[in-house]
Amino acid sequence: MNTNTLQMSLPKLSLADPPEPVNKERMNGACAVQAEQIHISIPETEVQGCNKYRMQSKPLGVCLIIDCIGNDAGLLMKTFKSLHFEVHCRLFLNMDAVMHDLYETARLRAHKDADCFVCILVSRGDHQHIFCTDHIVPGFQLERLKDFFTGERCPDLLGKPKLFFIQNYVESPNWQGNASLTEADGDLCTIPQVADVFWSHCTLDASVLERSPCSSSYYLSTLAGLLMDPQKRKLSLLDIFVELNNRIYEWNRINSTEQYLLLLKHTLRKKLFLTDK
Repeated sequence: MNTNTLQMSLPKLSLADPPEPVNKERMNGACAVQAEQIHISIPETEVQGCNKYRMQSKPLGVCLIIDCIGNDAGLLMKTFKSLHFEVHCRLFLNMDAVMHDLYETARLRAHKDADCFVCILVSRGDHQHIFCTDHIVPGFQLERLKDFFTGERCPDLLGKPKLFFIQNYVESPNWQGNASLTEADGDLCTIPQVADVFWSHCTLDASVLERSPCSSSYYLSTLAGLLMDPQKRKLSLLDIFVELNNRIYEWNRINSTEQYLLLLKHTLRKKLFLTDK
């Protein structure tokens, strides 16, 4: 499946053959002139509306926060409440509890009238899994996360943007802190494979938590700051992430022992603004 592609289709038009023979010169003359007089216009506001997701419901949608570390939940709750999301926050969950909460969240009736869904995960893990609080190896596979919210499993979210933000503190011995900042086309993660998904996955060496157990994620705190900024939040989500990438790049440049690796993939079909413009 190709990502980041906007496809538009127009209805196929056909004209039935006339019941009686028609003079070809007349067809190429008078009828052709008539065809030139037909004008189809689309109001500019309608065109703009078709190019962006509807974000007008109150609340905008459910925001599920699962923080198994405990350092970022408060700021994230404040941020997404300010964006008019219905925030559900869960702290220090084991793997069974994470799966249960994802299952129950996908079944919420609130999705029917909502325009969007957000899921935020913070945990230790590796590039492909989160370990939650019980550190079961191999852990919860991140590939499975989106499956809870597909059109088949959660039909009320069909055609609506589904946003996933993940901060993973990597404990893998193969961690490479000096990897490139953005691996948009890398093979660390193959999510997403369904439409209308925005997937932002940030990894950081778990040794940071050993040195500073109460430290917040620079990725999440910067994201929250941009979304709380009255001017920045007017930008499309992709434009906000351009600014986020720039700030993380600068952070990595001057903090050699705390390197953030940010993966961004999406299958959005339209522009996404978290505030109605």
